[in-house]
Amino acid sequence: MRIGGGRAGWEGAVAGLVLLAAVLTGCGLGGDDYPDGTTTASQTELQAEVRQLLKERVRAVRRGDEAAFLDRLVDDPLLRRDQRDYFANLAQLPLARFGYALGEDAVTSAPGRITAQVDIVMELDGFDDAPVRTPTRMTFVREQDGVLRIVAARDEEYERERHAVPQPWDTVPVQIRQGSGVLGVFDRDSWRHADEIVDEVEQGIAEVSAELPDAWSRHVVVYALSDTSFLARLPDLPGGDPEQLDGVAFPVPIRPRADEYAGTRFLLHPRILERSPVMRSRLIRHELVHVALGRTDDRVPTWLSEGLAEYVSVRPLAPQERLISRDAVAAARNGLTGLPADATFNGQQSSANYGIAWYACEYIASVYGEAALWRLFDDMRADGGVSDADQDTVLVRVLGVDAATLARATGARILSVFG
Repeated sequence: MRIGGGRAGWEGAVAGLVLLAAVLTGCGLGGDDYPDGTTTASQTELQAEVRQLLKERVRAVRRGDEAAFLDRLVDDPLLRRDQRDYFANLAQLPLARFGYALGEDAVTSAPGRITAQVDIVMELDGFDDAPVRTPTRMTFVREQDGVLRIVAARDEEYERERHAVPQPWDTVPVQIRQGSGVLGVFDRDSWRHADEIVDEVEQGIAEVSAELPDAWSRHVVVYALSDTSFLARLPDLPGGDPEQLDGVAFPVPIRPRADEYAGTRFLLHPRILERSPVMRSRLIRHELVHVALGRTDDRVPTWLSEGLAEYVSVRPLAPQERLISRDAVAAARNGLTGLPADATFNGQQSSANYGIAWYACEYIASVYGEAALWRLFDDMRADGGVSDADQDTVLVRVLGVDAATLARATGARILSVFG
């Protein structure tokens, strides 16, 4: 993940992202009245008025003016509370860009109701490579005083239909803790762990960087929340069950389902916050390897990407602290005839698979040298990558052995160390 440039100016963000138009002025809208007192307006005028309202919200964020941010809401205590929390979240984030993108014909009106399809545009300064656009739908009403006010600032059903993944700061109150190269996202219940988690991620960045052959940004966003609601919303979750994951690194597309990413972040399961620092730091290093390698480890067999993450994560530990699962040892005793397959890696045998993947990398580094391990990774990911079904060609070319032979050697090495 590349480190972004200097903090973008707010005025530039407003002009380039929020309104997609030149300077707009307030519109005094005339027209006929609906029976409920709502006033009609031409589509062009209404579009301009919504843009102006959104521009005022962006200016309120830029100025840190909570009162102005809440001013254009209807008098709804729940809405005002949620938007007050959202404003507090935004105030803590290092925003290079924030705004609303409103396309042509995005505003529609009906008696008593006006809706606008918008993209919330956000870029975290120093952590994102590009702005992230999250589609949502806002609802407005024109009150008796003629002022257009917000009834709903988001539409969760609309977001689900468009495969949007709102971030924690979009949905719940968060607490932000920044460190050197670290943006930690916590909530009220997990905040007590903020200092130790951020310190461990800082240390993990240094330790992982010392092991990787290539430089990376050394900047990361980590989520350490007290529940799994955000984790459960992530698409393509390994294994499909958030309760089975201790942590996960995930890409952040610039828009839903886009092939271009703003960066890679990682998340810790709530139970990990209570684990010992040694175990937690090992997991943090594992996820940091995925962040550092970014999309490149998506193009290699899962056993290699996960095995490398495990291999790097244990380097700072003394040999006697490098624990492996009992399931991996049991699998080795039963005899390994192949490396873990992509399709089932995170299934019922995931505990064994992680240990086997790790020790396949340990074996390669021990017998052929660590440089050969990274050369295998480079060759596996070259030219669009290779699947586990086609990996033997690369394995034979780099190491001189196929997957079955490597699996048997891996099992023997696990037994030689762990019995």
